[in-house]
Amino acid sequence: MNKRILPPPIVLLSALAILLACFHESLIEWWCLRDLPKSLNQIYGETTQNKIPVYCFEDGFRAQIPIFKSSSSFYTSYDFNENYLKGLDTVYVSVNGKDENSGSSRAEAKRTIESALHTRARTIIMTNGVYRAGENFCSDVSLVNVNLIGEGDVVVDNVHCPPMVIKGNVFIRNIEFINGSRGSLRAYIDNPNDVCTYINCKFNKSLVDNEDIGKAQSLGGLRIQGGTHYLYKCEASYNGLDGFSYHSAPDGSTNSPHVVEVECKAFHNGEKNAYESNNASTAHDGTHVIRLNCEYGYSHGGNVADVHKNTISFNLGCTSYSVWDLGTENRSFQSNYFCASGAVMYLLGCKSYGSYYDLSCWGKGVLFTDRNYKNNYVKDGTFTLLR
Repeated sequence: MNKRILPPPIVLLSALAILLACFHESLIEWWCLRDLPKSLNQIYGETTQNKIPVYCFEDGFRAQIPIFKSSSSFYTSYDFNENYLKGLDTVYVSVNGKDENSGSSRAEAKRTIESALHTRARTIIMTNGVYRAGENFCSDVSLVNVNLIGEGDVVVDNVHCPPMVIKGNVFIRNIEFINGSRGSLRAYIDNPNDVCTYINCKFNKSLVDNEDIGKAQSLGGLRIQGGTHYLYKCEASYNGLDGFSYHSAPDGSTNSPHVVEVECKAFHNGEKNAYESNNASTAHDGTHVIRLNCEYGYSHGGNVADVHKNTISFNLGCTSYSVWDLGTENRSFQSNYFCASGAVMYLLGCKSYGSYYDLSCWGKGVLFTDRNYKNNYVKDGTFTLLR
């Protein structure tokens, strides 16, 4: 009888390691996608009082809002004002105030943001006016655990300087941030569970210089890295690069932001530079984002652009249109919605018109839609029509 000769254990282990290495990418992609909905039946729940709750992102998203579908429209019952930070003390600031004032009333308003932050007040009320860097605040001033409320028409003008930086929990309402160098407002959040809320805010006219061209990471009107963020009726327009830009935390960890955008707008971003991918709203590095009833247009690059592995976006009832002509060499970027580099994107009830492509899916991007679009670019990506 011939004796069976088995390979030594080290050979078996080496072969197994090689096999796992070969399938490593596929295993990661399968693991990331296994719990995501693959059909409309999985996305829409039971009908309740003629309103259909949407269940598509209940698990895995820190930034959560209830979303319902009624007929062909989506809406949420979430009250963003509930994120207002609790605290009894309030301090007032005014462009014409004085820092030696108490800040306890409009008549006793302080002049600078720093002076207000040095008090024990949780809420800073900025009265009507234009607040300028070097006069009413220093560039790079940090915001954490504070409500910043605009009363009337309030503009924070960064005067071509680095903008304010959010470092932790904040609640910001009714303020326009403009003219920041490499962003009109920045958020660098180390704790992923810190919650930042922005209501009726604008992030416009951030600047770009020659050294920024081709180095677009984390640049935008509102630059968010890490943390949990809620945006309601906000706008990011006429910025040098992106409008809303989402990346992982600056320490390079896996602390990627989780974001909700509801009824937000972004237009005319990236018009003054040659970079091919300036976006209205863009998610990277494993960001999870929900966009509800938002409007995006006239970007110098794809309007809605989500990239990188573990990045997931659900876009519901959004409208995207009129990406600028980028030339034949950059056609894949000239799309209303695009996902690439392993990102996963869902489009539910979204509208698209006026651009070279409606959808662009490449670099192992995974794109699900509930309707057919006319002009699509799919190369080394996966496009699935949900049934």
